Amino acid sequence: MRFALINDERTDPQPKLHGHCPHCGEEVISKCGKVKIWHWAHKSTMVCDPWWENETEWHRAWKDNFPKEWQEISAVDAGTGETHIADVKTSHGLTVEFQHSPMPLEELMARESFYGNMIWIVDGLRSDLDISYFQLGLGRTPVQTNPLAYGFAWYGRSRIMHNWSDAKSRVFIDFGNSLTKGPPVVWRLVFFDKEQKRGAVGPYPKHLLVKAILQGQEIGVTCLPTQEGNMATPESESRSENI
Repeated sequence: MRFALINDERTDPQPKLHGHCPHCGEEVISKCGKVKIWHWAHKSTMVCDPWWENETEWHRAWKDNFPKEWQEISAVDAGTGETHIADVKTSHGLTVEFQHSPMPLEELMARESFYGNMIWIVDGLRSDLDISYFQLGLGRTPVQTNPLAYGFAWYGRSRIMHNWSDAKSRVFIDFGNSLTKGPPVVWRLVFFDKEQKRGAVGPYPKHLLVKAILQGQEIGVTCLPTQEGNMATPESESRSENI
């Protein structure tokens, strides 16, 4: 948890501070070690949101693209009183969830149902091999240009594509900046066939995704540009066939 309430102000962790959880009101203490990112933790063993996962540098870097007022926002179901903490909830009504760890399908479906208008941004670098599998199977030639999409085949045992193929909300996978030339991108998961282990993804410029979220614009799809160099393209050779 990034923020605690001290004198009713949302405060970042600093060594030897105590505060209160903005969501449940319980006492929290700052955790400012040398290994994990600085954060707040409940003094007791309670967890006020079962959907919450330990925050990483990857989470924090993504959150820092958005105003602090949008980060770690309590969301309440008016009918049931169920409460959860959105990673980012924009003033335009969009929830953005940053997911580092795998989750059960039941939780994925529950979170999408609870938040409604939302997108997922997934850490594709959690496993060292996932980026290699993705690079191995990613086609170099688009299977379509409007919207832009590349076919890929999945050769590894990882289930990252398998797990996220069930999402109803839009999924963007962040494999970092080493796979492409041009501006940094995230990869929009178009679809994935679990049986054939084939699918399609579309590169989405990261700065345009962030801009659309900030400005409350429609997060659409990308098209192949008319001027070379304006869109990232895969750099490595691949064995993937067109879909």
